[in-house]
Amino acid sequence: MSTEKKEKRILLVGRSGCGKTTLADTITHGSATYHKTQAITRVGNFIDTPGEYMENPNYYRGIILHAYDADLVIFMIPAGDETTIFPPSFGNSLNREVIGVVSKVDTGKDVEAPRRNLKLAGATKIFEISVHDEESLKQLCNYIYS
Repeated sequence: MSTEKKEKRILLVGRSGCGKTTLADTITHGSATYHKTQAITRVGNFIDTPGEYMENPNYYRGIILHAYDADLVIFMIPAGDETTIFPPSFGNSLNREVIGVVSKVDTGKDVEAPRRNLKLAGATKIFEISVHDEESLKQLCNYIYS
């Protein structure tokens, strides 16, 4: 499912293990192989950030700085995650459109707490996705690349 037609750059932000790299690999290459993101990297049009950048407030400025190189920011929280690492209205500090993604919805876990926390963080639109569900990825890609 390669959708790298437009040169729109997307910054992915979320805690470790929420699915940022898997999402970028799946959209860019059609499949993913897991590897721990150790530094800010590029996967096609995606700017993939390590989870530690949001888990440690000392690195917030790295997120803010890299947002200037992006056209769109995606905050990610996995289904079932009752807590958030995003400060309230953090998206407002990025000066870019911020959308939210509730990942791993195929696990059947709660999506309401992640949706609520993404809204509180400043996400203007929220998508529920699973990298194993092509329709949910298609909806996200249609929005990203429209």
